[in-house]
Amino acid sequence: MSLENLLMFAGALVVLFLTPGPGIAAMIARTLDAGPWHAAMYGLGILTGDIFWFTLAVTGLAAVADQLGAFWLVAKLIGAGYLGYMAFKAFWSAYTGARPKPVFPSGSKRGWAATYVAGVAMPLSNPKPIVFYLTLVPAFVPIEAITAWSYAAMVAIMIVLAIPAAAVYIIGAHKARDWMQTPAVRKGTDIVTGLVMTAIAVILLLR
Repeated sequence: MSLENLLMFAGALVVLFLTPGPGIAAMIARTLDAGPWHAAMYGLGILTGDIFWFTLAVTGLAAVADQLGAFWLVAKLIGAGYLGYMAFKAFWSAYTGARPKPVFPSGSKRGWAATYVAGVAMPLSNPKPIVFYLTLVPAFVPIEAITAWSYAAMVAIMIVLAIPAAAVYIIGAHKARDWMQTPAVRKGTDIVTGLVMTAIAVILLLR
């Protein structure tokens, strides 16, 4: 696997990790409710779930590598459709101001273990990560080139990028509690999310 492939994979992950979604919203809520360290534990759980989906996607894609042409077409259509749905939800949230049901009830003081488990459950119950990995991995990385070493390198890239991405939101929420809760900021975030998801869907269809 070339360095260019790894860099393209890293670029795709930056978009995945920084684009607001249910996991990031929950981390921000956990920061506001229980502090940054609980939010970091929740983020660690999310990363664990993401690595699980990534591993499942890589092993599954390797099993169908010979038929990847037809599979990739189907995966692109499913991925673009789901990203379009997420974009619609983000734009609708910006228009109506509707907020998703919080992962943690207000005032929840769950312990470290419960917070971590809740973080793991987020990606495991959310189709976004598996759709991303099933569509982004074959788009940027030749499946036949994924070895044990390149898999380890890709997981390392996930960890290295996930930590600062989560820190941006956790530290920002901790330092600007009131500002992060304002309707104008939430509306702007939803609009940016919708635009990014739409752009990724178009890129997937055109590649």
